Amino acid sequence: MRLRDRLHDLVLLCLCLGMGWWLWEGVAAIDDPEYIIGPAAYYLVNTAKETGAVNVVAAILFDYRGIDTLGETTVIYTTVCGVAMLFSKSRYKKSSAGLSFIARRGISFVVPFLFMYGSAIILMGHLSPGGGFQGGAVFATITILFCIVFGSSFEASRISPKTKETIESLGGLLFVFIGGVGLLAGAGFLANTAAGFPRGQVGNFLSAGTIPLLNVAVGMKVGAGLSTIFYSMVKVLDLEFNEQLTEVMDNDKN
Repeated sequence: MRLRDRLHDLVLLCLCLGMGWWLWEGVAAIDDPEYIIGPAAYYLVNTAKETGAVNVVAAILFDYRGIDTLGETTVIYTTVCGVAMLFSKSRYKKSSAGLSFIARRGISFVVPFLFMYGSAIILMGHLSPGGGFQGGAVFATITILFCIVFGSSFEASRISPKTKETIESLGGLLFVFIGGVGLLAGAGFLANTAAGFPRGQVGNFLSAGTIPLLNVAVGMKVGAGLSTIFYSMVKVLDLEFNEQLTEVMDNDKN
């Protein structure tokens, strides 16, 4: 290795160590009341009392600034619609190729745990780190694993793209419906305890009013949306692979 390469690696190492130390100091300072000022202090003190949620981040996402979160889920929906339009089903073929028998048998043991993990992240999002966005990503991972291990045609034959689009749309409608209940109660769109939803006892599973329901709605949108995006792109890759394979076979015949 040349001296220049060694110096380059040394500089990168020093930068990484410096950033790691700076991050560690920042995390350690979170417990110091001196650094908890402004809105952060208010939310840390009052979130559990006002919303019933232990997870402050979830309370901010789905209660204090729920309309912003609705906008974020709309972005996902718009992305899925755009991908579905660009990669229409008339432009590709499905692939039945997959991995080995060992991989197929192994995934059957992994998927149930992934399903339980994703469900726990969504349903416990108001009590612990997690929520609909993270749990939905785990559910999308399950469909991606099916596509990789069994081939794209396996997953499509069990959960069609139309079904995924329906699930995503239902998630968005559920989010808007919950917000509309607050309007009907005269407390404002996406109002939580102010609209009469039970806050429950802090720390219990049945608590935090609408926050667990909104987590479920977002989990449906994110899980089905990411899965649809991945599946649409994979089918385009299948088409390109099949075209290249056909071209190679034709050249061999000639």
